[in-house]
Amino acid sequence: MSDIEASTRAKIRAHLDSDFHVHEGWTGHHKHSGEQVRYDLAVRPRTHLIEKGFDDGVVIIEVKLFNSDDKKKHDVKVRDLLWQCVAYSFSEVQLPDGTHECPLFSLYYIGGTGVDEFYQPELKTLHHFVQRGGVGRLEFAADGAWSMRFGGSPYFRSKYGKGPHHVGTKRQTGSAR
Repeated sequence: MSDIEASTRAKIRAHLDSDFHVHEGWTGHHKHSGEQVRYDLAVRPRTHLIEKGFDDGVVIIEVKLFNSDDKKKHDVKVRDLLWQCVAYSFSEVQLPDGTHECPLFSLYYIGGTGVDEFYQPELKTLHHFVQRGGVGRLEFAADGAWSMRFGGSPYFRSKYGKGPHHVGTKRQTGSAR
């Protein structure tokens, strides 16, 4: 089977490499079911980001391509992507030394031509909902600057640093945060 996301992961790696240690294909397991998971990308901030307030820990990035000729409807694919990120947020990453670490949060990156305009409202609604489970979106500006957004708030932006709230690292359990 062809790895259609490989070139997108390579582009993300190139954009993030100066700010993060980027690892591809790391594995882990879901904390509750024990099911093994494989991450597209796992990143850890370099020292200069930690000094600017980025929490020290592993961040999971899930990459999905959306194109107009997708056989799977975009609404189903969006839901599957976001649920996968929620599951990854509640997993334990196996580090190279054999120890396990809970990720700080998980991010999704949408490549290709993007989600069909018809499904954008649902994506926006779900994006705001899954932030409560530690899921955000990785975005790149035309100039290469990156941002990690949870709902309407940034966790961290390469140009401006850490956002004013603790989005991403704060999990909501039940009705309490």
